[in-house]
Amino acid sequence: MSMLAARQSGAEVYYPEGPRVPEGDMQTRRRMELVVALRGWLAEHHPNAWVCSDINIYYQQGDPRIVVAPDVAVAFGVNTAAVENKGTYKVWEAGAVPVFALEIASPTTYKRDLHEKPARFADLGVAEYWRLDPTGGELLGTPLAGERRRDGRWEHIAIATETTSSHGVQLRGHSSALGLDLCWAPPKLRLYHPATDTWLRDHEDEAARANAAEARANAAEAELAALRARLG
Repeated sequence: MSMLAARQSGAEVYYPEGPRVPEGDMQTRRRMELVVALRGWLAEHHPNAWVCSDINIYYQQGDPRIVVAPDVAVAFGVNTAAVENKGTYKVWEAGAVPVFALEIASPTTYKRDLHEKPARFADLGVAEYWRLDPTGGELLGTPLAGERRRDGRWEHIAIATETTSSHGVQLRGHSSALGLDLCWAPPKLRLYHPATDTWLRDHEDEAARANAAEARANAAEAELAALRARLG
């Protein structure tokens, strides 16, 4: 049965989960850092936002061939009940198109990231498309690049080079779609919220904060025990 015939007959259309593209440890680490940081920040500031991570996004109901699967994507104004615990993101059910998409380059995907994905994301309706090269530029020529959609065309987002005491030399570009700065501070891509002058925390940051809190609690407990011993 053709896709058109399936839609006319009301037959159920199958939307496969995916993709199944192998990625290296470097790419996986960078992706998970971004996903954890974004989900934590969005849950606090934008509860109706949603972060897609390496899943198929379908954006034409009835035609599962119209699909794209960014490493990271963010949509606002989402019907979260329609996408929670789902293996795919269907725009017509979610109620919102992702405004931000990011691809993390690998030897098997970087050519598609450069030559195929811009047209796919434009067709989807993405406002900004970012590319991260976790090798530092061996694949894409630069560690960080971004483009935003304007008047039907992709325009480059300015990327500044700066030196900081905490991260050394880094690259920084601003995402208007997220209201965040993307900062390449090797080996990570960090996210910074300029309105509150804060860095978004990934899982390693959260673990370090928990360890520091535990160390302070242990030190306070030891000090209290020592005081009790002196008084007793």
